This record gives sequence, C-alpha cells and structure tokens, in this order.
Amino acid sequence: MTIKTQAEAKRILKTFGVSSLLAKPESNPKLAKGTKLGVLSAPLHLAPANLSGYEVCPMASNGCRAACLHSAGNPAYMAGKERARIARTRMYFQARDLFMSCLAVEIKALVKKAKRLNMEPAVRLNATSDIPWERVKVQGFRNVMEMFPEVTFYDYTKRCNRKDIPANYHLTFSLAEDNDADAMEAFHRGMNVAVVFDVRRGQPLPETYGGSPVIDGDEHDFRPLDPRGVIVGLRAKGDAIGDKSGFVRAANG
Repeated sequence: MTIKTQAEAKRILKTFGVSSLLAKPESNPKLAKGTKLGVLSAPLHLAPANLSGYEVCPMASNGCRAACLHSAGNPAYMAGKERARIARTRMYFQARDLFMSCLAVEIKALVKKAKRLNMEPAVRLNATSDIPWERVKVQGFRNVMEMFPEVTFYDYTKRCNRKDIPANYHLTFSLAEDNDADAMEAFHRGMNVAVVFDVRRGQPLPETYGGSPVIDGDEHDFRPLDPRGVIVGLRAKGDAIGDKSGFVRAANG
C-alpha cells in the first residue's frame, strides 16, 4: 500500500497509536543546534533494545542500555514518549510496508519545509535504535536514502561491518565498554568513533584520545560535517553520569 498524503498517513498512524514517526526538528535540543548550520534535522525515536518486545539494538552493551538517551528529557513526559516509541517499533515490525510508506510521506514533508526555509533536510533514523536502514526497502527503492537523494541521513552505530552504505548516509561508530576492537576496525574502515567521557557540561574535553584528535560532539548533532579520522567527544549526560561499567571513558585515560 502506497500512502500519498500527510492526512492519509496520520489516519494510518493513529490506528497504531501514534501521531507521527519523525519528531519535530526543534523537539531535540541537540538536533535543533543544526539550524544555526542551515540544517533541518528530524529524528526517528523507536523503543530501544527490546523494550517493545522486538530487538532494535542487537549490539548494545549493558553500559549502553543503562545510559541510553531514551530516558533523557522531562520525566513528566516519559510515560507518553515510551508508549509512542513502543507503538512505532511494533508498527515497524508488524506492518513494515505501511510504516515505510508513512515514513516516506513525512520525509517528503520535511524536504518541502527545509526548501521553504532555505535549509538542508536531514534525518536521523536511529535516534534510539541501531537498525541497518540501508537494507530496508521502500516503494521499489532499495532504501529511503535512494528514494531521497537530496536528504542527508546520519546515525551512530555499534555495527562495525555495515556494507553498501549509500553516499548520503553518514555513520559514526559508538564506543561502549566492550567493543574496542570493533571501534578500531570501524575507524580503519573510515568511520569516526564517538566516545562518551566523564566530563560535565561546560568542561573541556581531552584534546586527543588513543592518539587521535578529539572534536566536541556536543556543539551540534550533524555528524556529516565532522572531518574524517577524529574522535567525536561527548559529555556524560543523564543516566551516564556516574557510570561504572566502563561505557563512559576517563578524560585523562
């Protein structure tokens, strides 16, 4: 089934218990920083790990699950956010074609909005998941990247061996407490590596880590602008503060 209008997509989504798939660009403070760069980014939030009954983060470590950004934000809205993310995830697995068709409608609307604002459209599909979207077909296309070549897609991933990545899909590897070897492999394959440090907001990140220069990944979320061969430094936030698993790395280590 091919859905063509936003009104039709909203009717379909409502039957699955959600109002939309993509969150508004301004709903995420870090993604919203991209507007200063002329980028209009919209994230897709699914229920992380196996919270929905379906696994969307197969390579997640215990530290990653404990520090997941799923819990970030105002606690007053957490129950509603979680219900919506579980509903989206179940729709993705139980009605894949409908999900992808609705997603295509929403991306098309984002493209129109970005054009109206004279901005670059961007989508982060794995805001709280780690699905290989390059393998997910949509309406006769191999993936949404092929369907929307004018859109820049970007994600963090813990899968170091992803192949056939479209030119408009940028991936940054995410370091955990137990995947240093995978991170090294990903780095040698051309991916930058994101590292969460035990540094509080407002404090400087280390200049280097593992012999590679560190850039400040908290300045904005639009990772395609990052130079190659760097460590993307992130400050511990939320449940990651006080981590004892090794997921959060020592800045002086």
